[in-house]
Amino acid sequence: MRRRGCGCAAVGCAIPLVCLLVIFGAVGILTGNWAALAAPKVPAAPPAVADIPTDYLVLYQEAAARFGLDWPVLAAVGRVETNHGRNRNGCDANYAGARGPMQFLEPTFVHAAKLAGISDPDICDPVDAIPAAAAYLKSNGAPDDWRRALYRYNPADWYPPLVLGWAERYGYGARVVWPIEGGRISQRFGPTTFTGEPRLCYRGTCYEHFHDGLDLAAPIGTPVQAIASGRVTIAGRLSDGAVVVEIEHSPGVLSRYGHLESGIRVRVGESVTTGEVIGSVGLTGNTTGPHLHFEIYASGEPIDPLLVLPPSGVPGGSP
Repeated sequence: MRRRGCGCAAVGCAIPLVCLLVIFGAVGILTGNWAALAAPKVPAAPPAVADIPTDYLVLYQEAAARFGLDWPVLAAVGRVETNHGRNRNGCDANYAGARGPMQFLEPTFVHAAKLAGISDPDICDPVDAIPAAAAYLKSNGAPDDWRRALYRYNPADWYPPLVLGWAERYGYGARVVWPIEGGRISQRFGPTTFTGEPRLCYRGTCYEHFHDGLDLAAPIGTPVQAIASGRVTIAGRLSDGAVVVEIEHSPGVLSRYGHLESGIRVRVGESVTTGEVIGSVGLTGNTTGPHLHFEIYASGEPIDPLLVLPPSGVPGGSP
């Protein structure tokens, strides 16, 4: 169901929301260039994955799969630290004493290798160093909070955005996920007989009542995550009391998440990554029950989220 304040049609805003646009015959299906999403500037680089040595690529992918991480981010750590082992000949220590392809201090490496279950680990061997890095990042909150995990890996403000910028070069920004896990589709996108929805003219036809998003019923407190990387443009309570987060993924392409609990986890201007938790399902604003009202807009026009979200992971019990 639609709640006032949770969509452009309801509040009269001119701010667009998210999508992907692919022309298939005469039917326009949104599907965009997610690799071009908001990202920090990074140095010029050779073509993405082709620049990763094959043996390192296999290690990144295997370690990421083992610890439930995104391999492009793990590979980006290796790129920023030593250019996949190229920059530390002979495993020489840097000015701070860090060594090896993933640039560990000795005590931290011992701890990380223990987390990874590695016996007799070698800090200079990528076979040991890469899984140790994956285990260490996992222990510090990855993949749920990549920024925190990366900051713990190297406590410098510039480090997380630089790594995430390289990760997008390796394809991390191209991933799109559902905004919540589980739940149930309680109302779909499009014309409706429900009188609580506003009038809307959509693609040349005017409807008395039109639902411009997707409602996902879920218990209060269910984590809500960004469907793709981008920059937060709205984070707070609207005039009707609804707590809303809006994310810009590229110019004119945004996503909006409504009826959240008040304790949202992002601020306007922050960069977010795919799957990062931004808040939780609530009951704020004009709503009949706990659910997430999720919208996708492109160039000011609402888009059916089911044309954008991955076909796998569709919540059960959809009407």
